[in-house]
Amino acid sequence: MSNDLMSGGSGLPSPLRFWHWSGKLYGSRSQDWLTVQSQGGNVNLALLLHWLDLAELSVDLTELQPALMQTEAVLAPWRALRQCAKSRLDEDEYQAMLAHELELEQLQQGVLLQCLRASPPRREPGHNLMNYLTLLGAEQGPLRDLIC
Repeated sequence: MSNDLMSGGSGLPSPLRFWHWSGKLYGSRSQDWLTVQSQGGNVNLALLLHWLDLAELSVDLTELQPALMQTEAVLAPWRALRQCAKSRLDEDEYQAMLAHELELEQLQQGVLLQCLRASPPRREPGHNLMNYLTLLGAEQGPLRDLIC
């Protein structure tokens, strides 16, 4: 794990650094990461769990549930509204909705990181992403090369 993603003594990235890191990772394999969402999972959580695996940190998924539920209560309806309205909006309106959704995604990542700071992960190699994908029944999906 590169030191430029680490932040302070917590061993966790800053929200902005994590946003940029996850954007690059997501962008290189967006359809693979969207498979997590199609299986009922959360892409931001999956990206964070992958980062934790790379940093050799282990977390209890149940500790992240409250943060995930809180942010998904806002993000999921907005995403559904944007997708539903796509055919009825001009390009500028659609892009504005998409930009707001990305702001909500970034907020969700920040809340997840804040939750981790309150209950820090253990310094031990974890199988965070594999455990999450297994819960979703997606461990044989397109991200399996990240968990082998």
